[in-house]
Amino acid sequence: MRLLPLLFAGVLLAADDPFVAKYCVSCHSANAKMGGLVLTGLSSNDVVWEKAVKRVRAGEMPPAGAPKPDHTAARAYVRGVTARLDRALPHAGRPVIRRLNRTEYTNAVRDLFGLNLPFADELPQDQSAAGFDNIADALSMSPLLLERYLKVARRVSELATGTGDASPIVETFPARATQAAWQGEGMPIGTRGGIRVTHYFPRDGDYDLRAFLVKESLTPLEGVRFFKFRLTGVRAGSHNVVVTFPDEFAEREGPVSNVSGIGGASLGGPLDVLGTAVRPTIEFRLDGKRVKLFEIGGMTAGEAAFDGQPGPPALGRIEIAGPYNATAGSARIFICRASDACAEQILKPLVRKAFRRDVSAADVAPFLKVYARHSRNFEPAIAMAIREILLAPDFLFRLELDSGQGKPGTPQPLREFELASRLSFFLWSSIPDGQLLDAAASGRLRQQWDSQVRRMLADEKSSALMGNFVTQWLGLSGLDSVDVDRQLYPAYDRGLTQTFATETRLFIGSLLRENRKLGDLIGANYTYVNDRLAAHYGIPGVVGPGFRRVTLGDESQRGGLLTHGSVLLATSHSARTSPVLRGKWILDNLLNSPPPPPPANVPALEESLREGKKLTAREQIERHRSIPGCASCHNRIDPLGFALENYDVIGRWRAQDEGSPVDASSTMANGERVAGPQGLRTMLTGRTDELAHATAERLLTYAVGRELDGRDQPAVREILRQTEAGGYRFQDLIAAVTRSVPFRMRQKQE
Repeated sequence: MRLLPLLFAGVLLAADDPFVAKYCVSCHSANAKMGGLVLTGLSSNDVVWEKAVKRVRAGEMPPAGAPKPDHTAARAYVRGVTARLDRALPHAGRPVIRRLNRTEYTNAVRDLFGLNLPFADELPQDQSAAGFDNIADALSMSPLLLERYLKVARRVSELATGTGDASPIVETFPARATQAAWQGEGMPIGTRGGIRVTHYFPRDGDYDLRAFLVKESLTPLEGVRFFKFRLTGVRAGSHNVVVTFPDEFAEREGPVSNVSGIGGASLGGPLDVLGTAVRPTIEFRLDGKRVKLFEIGGMTAGEAAFDGQPGPPALGRIEIAGPYNATAGSARIFICRASDACAEQILKPLVRKAFRRDVSAADVAPFLKVYARHSRNFEPAIAMAIREILLAPDFLFRLELDSGQGKPGTPQPLREFELASRLSFFLWSSIPDGQLLDAAASGRLRQQWDSQVRRMLADEKSSALMGNFVTQWLGLSGLDSVDVDRQLYPAYDRGLTQTFATETRLFIGSLLRENRKLGDLIGANYTYVNDRLAAHYGIPGVVGPGFRRVTLGDESQRGGLLTHGSVLLATSHSARTSPVLRGKWILDNLLNSPPPPPPANVPALEESLREGKKLTAREQIERHRSIPGCASCHNRIDPLGFALENYDVIGRWRAQDEGSPVDASSTMANGERVAGPQGLRTMLTGRTDELAHATAERLLTYAVGRELDGRDQPAVREILRQTEAGGYRFQDLIAAVTRSVPFRMRQKQE
């Protein structure tokens, strides 16, 4: 018997660990196999222990009804197991060759050529894995995608060089947002509705700007009222174009009912059939400056006779036509006089930035050959070479190659240029800038690491971290497609969805910008609202369409992300709330502990009447969870969702549901009592370590572009150790991710 420890060296038997023997082995032995998990006979550093300690740490194991350890014993067990696992050989992982996703491609083109255009809309939707669209395994290449790359590369090369057909063309931009309210950032304060676009003007010259009002019920005989202005002497490049309605008369004239327009009714005064009332205006702006103001005449008698709609106009679309009198190509590209030497001077820096590393003569030679074949026409020849750069594997794919260091299967440091690319695609979703490439070329990037991270987070391009990571992390990317029953919720329109999205974006942005503690994600006492959203939430004292930060009192029904309309709407059905979707959202997105998918044969919710009354959402769920096989998962999910039942589908506070008082209290699987939104916030802020662990996992997944497994957990815990003292602040978590083994190293090929 004394030989047994030698025979099983490195093996932890369940009976050898008092905690496992007392609380775990009865369910997870070779005979019982509860949940398919067997703990007996496992190696002491087997990654299965990561799954076990996660459930113990969350208080979900042992399950209700089984003997449970006290809090101190459970924490001691978790600390002991994780300390043992953290002593294992570091795991760096090895993502496969990764294609740029369409957002990264668009941003790379922007930073290469100054073309800030929505090229992503011209590429197919990227597949997602592990919750993100930048995961290497999901970024495949298809014939359709290759065809789109060819098309976009041709267009980019012609726009960047001002070549191709110089004939005037017309581009149309329809109104996609509400015409009933201020459109927000980039639009002049004191305006209503309108369209804002960033348009690339391919050549120096003149361009026509046209605005078309929504014709609605006008007859063909009346035509479509439109306004036209010629912009003269426009320089080639990206310009911001705005067409909108000054709203200075709206406050004085008061609201008008039944006003047509995308998104719902707006403020504005009625015009009589002779147009004798104060007339509204429409203005054109270029790069923030007003270039033309038109007065909009009242309806004609004929329009009124054909049921024309009185009141403020709505914009249907704008058109940009041109160029006329075109004169030049792009000065940004053509930095020297036409010659073979000039071609190399243009192309070599472009290849370096596109390939994200120093380049040799052999790297540039293929593109100089393309130029040489067409060099009689200098500018088109450069355009053809640029097109080939954009189709090169070194641009389209992120390549990380094994170095000669280390043994197979062990972590090895990334090369400096590879590290620069990881950092820029993580923080900017784009290619490294010149400063980052120069630091890598000099071999000083690691020495400058913290200062480079701070610089890049301060750059406006770090807004990509908001737009890409945060939106996918929180599962809000499909908010615009949420369908709401307008008969049950007449207060809803697309404009309300826009205000929800703006509130969440500004709120998360403040957490990142101010380097606030992670607990503020749930427990912050402030939010961002405009007058419409404030009225919707019942927050007094907010006037005007601009968003501003408001501090919430202790009695407020708002505070933290869970009370945002964006989250509440995204986790509801079209006609009723869903405690299941809301609870699952918290488990998936905040705690990174998703429940298993439901069995295929689970019936839909029972909506039949009880004593002549329609069932509340809670009553439907409780009837459903009584089905055998459903309770085990719903005991984890439902209490979280029940706590948010005071908020309806569109995020308004309510005290009743279907005529019955809302019951927002419940008991968690670990026996903890949760009562309402405030109780849920208190419970989650008390589990900041779990929130931080989940957030670090999600950040690291997004940063390295692969799905994590149990071997990555020591790196996650090291990130938490580095940030715990500061309360897990957002920028600190991001910086710690960039210092982690999986981010700065890769596993050498076996």
